[in-house]
Amino acid sequence: MNPKEFIIRRGITDNYPRKLILEQNQIKFDSKDLRNNSFITFQKDEIAEYNFGVKFMRYKFVFGREYVISIRSNDNQIIKINFKTYFGRKKDEYHKLCNEILDSLWELYFEEIATKYIQKHELGEDIKIGEVIVTKDGLTILNTASLKPKNEFIPWEKVRTRSYTTYFAIYSKDDAVNVNRGYSYLNDWNTNVLYRVVKTLLRKKEINND
Repeated sequence: MNPKEFIIRRGITDNYPRKLILEQNQIKFDSKDLRNNSFITFQKDEIAEYNFGVKFMRYKFVFGREYVISIRSNDNQIIKINFKTYFGRKKDEYHKLCNEILDSLWELYFEEIATKYIQKHELGEDIKIGEVIVTKDGLTILNTASLKPKNEFIPWEKVRTRSYTTYFAIYSKDDAVNVNRGYSYLNDWNTNVLYRVVKTLLRKKEINND
């Protein structure tokens, strides 16, 4: 895949054109500000997690939205890519830009991360994606449905999922009300990786997720 280059303008108060460069082996983002005059660079093998979504800006009514994509490295450094639109101005343009960046991040980096998780699982290894532990027998989730969060194990044949615009939910077929957990694409790390891995494993195990 050829390198992808995007221009990011954060908003009215920060209209500086920042370059985001996505290459086969690294990510580079122009983080120029008053304190720093350089690119942040993550090598491919340093990339660990990402999250993304839209924050709505409100004052009695929605007057703008902020697109946010954060990428975290193995040593907890974060590249934050964000840009704002007000009163619908450039909304379609920014929505397209966000999707193009996300598609490129998946194709260049995170699809491979998801594939490696699946391969480890198929070799019998336990894996952990965010707060979810994936084993040969099922999933362990941190269940927050009750007042006191606790770990719940769901065997593979009981695992069910539901996809929404802003989050992905895992629950037990036998007790969906009390054994469930939602994972936000914006607020939780690697929810998209979790989604792809769990959905792929359910399909491979021929478990009906309807």
